[in-house]
Amino acid sequence: MENKNLLLIKASPRQDRSRSGQLAEKFLSEWQKSNPSAEVIRRDVSPGNIQGPDQEWVEANLTDDALKTDKQIQKLSNSDLYIDEIKSASHIVISTPMYNFSTPWNLKAYIDNVVREGKTFYYSVETSHGPLLPAGKKILLISTAAGDYSPGAEFGAYDLLTPTIATAFGFMGVQDFSHIHCGNREEAEHLKEASMKYALEKIGEFSKAW
Repeated sequence: MENKNLLLIKASPRQDRSRSGQLAEKFLSEWQKSNPSAEVIRRDVSPGNIQGPDQEWVEANLTDDALKTDKQIQKLSNSDLYIDEIKSASHIVISTPMYNFSTPWNLKAYIDNVVREGKTFYYSVETSHGPLLPAGKKILLISTAAGDYSPGAEFGAYDLLTPTIATAFGFMGVQDFSHIHCGNREEAEHLKEASMKYALEKIGEFSKAW
């Protein structure tokens, strides 16, 4: 993709106090130095800014487009907007904490809004399934956690957040997945500092080449 457009999705409920959000802003600042003309779209999916599918949403989603009522179209309007933002972006950054080894409920609600048959993937009994998002997109997950869940660490296998994001977006067609993790947020000060130093170094390196 020649034109770079970045979608920044922030999921932490801590707003300006969010460490994952601060790291994402640092990455964005560094990335824009190499891509000054890129358009940036921000999407806040913190609690209070996102709703997951309910019964009416599911029924609207299962109704053929030609038969949807105005109410059903309105019910899916946020989902349609989120999907349009993903389609228009060449680069997607998701910043989020890890909660209880996995994805915060509000970020999962966002995923449930955008993984939609006929919109971001197709399925049929005859042809199985496949992605519908345009090829060539990249996604970067910037995550924080209380402990160290990086690959090879003692609790690395407990990380259910990373494969959830990679699988969901990969299923829709975003195969170029990268991850910057900052763990040990609740550990000893020297471990916390080492994790932050590592994350900032990765941000510095990655922002120039991504």
